[in-house]
Amino acid sequence: MSQVSGRTLKQKISFFVSFIVVLTSVISLTISAVSSEYYMIRQSKEMVGDQLRILASNYNDTLKEYQNMAVALVIDDNIQEYCQKRQNEVFDEQKVRDSIEGIMNIQENINFAIVIRDYDNSYVQRGASDSRFETAYETVYEADYNVSIQGKEGSTVRISFGNNYFQNKKWTLTLYHPIYRIAGIGNKEGMLVLNFTDTLLQQLHDKNGTEIGNELFLVDCDGNILSSINRDEYKNTVPYIDQMSGTNGSFTQNGILVCYQKIEKWNFYLVNEISTHKLYREGQIVTITLILFVSLITGFALIFLKRMISALYEPMNRVLFGMDSIKKGNLNIRIDKNGMDVDSFKLADGFNSMMDKIELLMEQAKEEQHQMEQIRFNALQAQIKPHFLYNTLECIHWQAVIDKNEKISTIVKALAQYYRICLSKGKEIITLEEELEHIRSYLVIQNMRYDNIIEVKEEIPDCFFKVLIPKLTLQPLVENAIYHGIRIKEGEKGVVHLNICQKEQDLYIYVANSGGGILQAEIDRMNASVSEWDESFGYGVQNVNRRISLMFGADYGLYYKGNEYGGVTVEIHLPLGTTTF
Repeated sequence: MSQVSGRTLKQKISFFVSFIVVLTSVISLTISAVSSEYYMIRQSKEMVGDQLRILASNYNDTLKEYQNMAVALVIDDNIQEYCQKRQNEVFDEQKVRDSIEGIMNIQENINFAIVIRDYDNSYVQRGASDSRFETAYETVYEADYNVSIQGKEGSTVRISFGNNYFQNKKWTLTLYHPIYRIAGIGNKEGMLVLNFTDTLLQQLHDKNGTEIGNELFLVDCDGNILSSINRDEYKNTVPYIDQMSGTNGSFTQNGILVCYQKIEKWNFYLVNEISTHKLYREGQIVTITLILFVSLITGFALIFLKRMISALYEPMNRVLFGMDSIKKGNLNIRIDKNGMDVDSFKLADGFNSMMDKIELLMEQAKEEQHQMEQIRFNALQAQIKPHFLYNTLECIHWQAVIDKNEKISTIVKALAQYYRICLSKGKEIITLEEELEHIRSYLVIQNMRYDNIIEVKEEIPDCFFKVLIPKLTLQPLVENAIYHGIRIKEGEKGVVHLNICQKEQDLYIYVANSGGGILQAEIDRMNASVSEWDESFGYGVQNVNRRISLMFGADYGLYYKGNEYGGVTVEIHLPLGTTTF
């Protein structure tokens, strides 16, 4: 019996048209949103990249300027002479201070300068008025130098970014430049320490945290952040340093757009992090406006289409109303054909003609009903008796033997055995051995039909042969395994496995096919359908389950599950009390 959908044709047409309209709107909005996102990200990358290149170029000039100041002091005669003086040699340290003072007058952002002599670790310090007494050189120098990094590849200049020299009051850049003897290259005589209030550091400190979702960092080649004013509160390193290759680039990670730019040959990167949420937020107003506009247009379109479909469907409603009246038993109904289009007119006219003929046929049917009942009764009385059927099949068998037609002989013998066990002299319970003979006869017929594509492997110990089970329990299950498992494999040979086991006071018989692969959802549907009528599932299997349940109770019956052969196994659960050994 075919199932009827719960929707009318009008509802289906309305749903289909509405679905197309809505789908088109959604696709248009999606394309617009994705395109907007793509171009927004690309523009942001280009804009930030340009800003980073300008900022990196300016900072490269600044670092070069710092380096040039250091070189000018390193080759200064007074500093050279001071570093080369040995014990008991008199030298006026004020000359060194004057040389440093000359540089500090040119570069106002120098906080202090220190010239350290390697010979005896003595030093000369000169600082700005606001830093002279704050600088803790002797306690800070060694630790700060150890955390400094190489300024360039192959360079002896080292640079540190920190707040150690000013007791955490401000962040500064410190440049460490070795002092070599001019007359003897390679002979290190001391160290020049220059400390700057760096404009870029100050700019990054003032900028970071003021704009949510946008962070600008100065990092070294190991990913250490050099410009964060609150390292302990934020983070010490960037987690994506391995993705930063070359002089510049960009990538997205964890909802963050990362753009970076290397500062020329220096071992530093400028990194800008932008929250993609912030980027998208700028386009949300446009997107929301577009959504509202498209939704409004879609709503008007759906209302218009609904009214149009209703107008076009009105003649069909007349026909459906007539059908409903007939269903309720009103056979005198006729459809009004006025105002219908050509197609609907033909449909209504055919309906009216059909009803006229039905009334005529019903009168004839009443007259013939008695005759039909008599014919049906006579047909039941004329059923073939079992012994007549066996004798007929036996005659056919021997005639086939005489004609030397082995195939006919084999299939007739199998068919006779098949029906003999089916009838079983009226018994409802037979031995498992008889049931297995029944299956073998059935498989002889099926293999001749399907060119021997079915193989049965019986893994049942002899001690179970005398077990009593309901008649025709296994055959419908084997038939189902063949039709829904083996036959669908298009000629490939399939295997049906039969085995049995005893668990406490219950008996379990298993019928498994090799199958062609089945989803768990389909197995679940089979278990749900085994106890209720489902034309696609098979009446024979449902009949087996119902007979077992009626005989032994609701706890017994059939259960389907997947198996290792790629097919389905049906488990037959029977009480041991119905068996004998």
